[in-house]
Amino acid sequence: MKTLTHDELKSLTEWEKGPCVSIYLPRHQAVSELGKDSIELRNRLDEAETSLQQMGLGTAEATQFLKSARMLQNDPSFWKQGAAQGLCLLIAPEMFQQYDLPYQCPPMLSVAETFYLSPLFYKAYEDDRFDLLAICPNSVRMIRHQNGDFTEVELPENIPAHLDDFAGGIELEESLQYHTTSSGSQGGEIAGVQHGHGVTKEQHEKVLTDYYQFLARQLDQYLEDNGPPLVLVCAEKQQSLFRKHFHGSQLLPDGVTTSPDQLSARELVDLALPVAESCFQTSLHKAQEKFQKHMGTSRISHQLEEILQAAAQGRVETLFTPIGSELYGHLPQDGELLQTHAQQESDDIALLNWAIRNTYRHGGTPYVIQPDDMPDQHSVLASFRW
Repeated sequence: MKTLTHDELKSLTEWEKGPCVSIYLPRHQAVSELGKDSIELRNRLDEAETSLQQMGLGTAEATQFLKSARMLQNDPSFWKQGAAQGLCLLIAPEMFQQYDLPYQCPPMLSVAETFYLSPLFYKAYEDDRFDLLAICPNSVRMIRHQNGDFTEVELPENIPAHLDDFAGGIELEESLQYHTTSSGSQGGEIAGVQHGHGVTKEQHEKVLTDYYQFLARQLDQYLEDNGPPLVLVCAEKQQSLFRKHFHGSQLLPDGVTTSPDQLSARELVDLALPVAESCFQTSLHKAQEKFQKHMGTSRISHQLEEILQAAAQGRVETLFTPIGSELYGHLPQDGELLQTHAQQESDDIALLNWAIRNTYRHGGTPYVIQPDDMPDQHSVLASFRW
């Protein structure tokens, strides 16, 4: 699933080479409803083609403009069930971008001189990143979770992939005599290995202890101390062995106590997510608290005219608006009161989207959020830098 970075968001807010077609669709998840999404996209593309012609494009030119989106619409493999909850298509001259969204977005079509970006800012400032470290004698895996998606992280060569690598390939199940040998690791680390006759339980435990101690030290050096939260997934005894020697502050005190040996990456993420969620901190919560502190002062406003002017001047520090909310009209002149419409009329622009774009372009933070998360019950709220 392709996720959207803040660098890409910045580039999109600055794009002004129109016409720009923006399409948002919620994705159905039930098997019985999978066919509805491609039909919905076809309808939106038909509407977009008509709008492009009204903007002056010829029939053939408008058809060519939407060719890549039509190919997606007619691709059966694309519409199979997947992790995506929503779809965003952004189309402009020499540009076609598809974003799979990890959340349901309201359906939307915009054909204008700039992109409609408001839904892309939903959850843009939620930090759901965490790393998952799954350890057992048979494997060492790290999985990185971000923006609702996850990927396996390739670990450096000095971190053994499993116990056999650490013990020089000698099978612990054999009858072995204990001796020490170089583990082949960097820095001259020494591992306990057994060979010969008469493996004892104590000797077996010693190798395991050395193994988890070595992993902890190597990973302590590899992972950044200011990195995302780290969830440890391993059996109860190994939890204590690893934690004794790993000192990074990102390791969460609670882990998942189970053997990860037979679990898929998806299953591991599902187990770790409730643990990681307890420490997620979003900038939204901090912005809401700061907004409340300034309530009743000149730094807070719900007047759209004032907010639009401040956004153009780069004075908006934070902007709040509910997802799916929009007002249409003309940008006001100095002192002019706005006449807004719930539905777009001739020559109207999407005013809330305009405020979001300009807030972001000038270094402010626009929060597109659920209505219940709004600091006050208005369609748009802003706090100013001055």
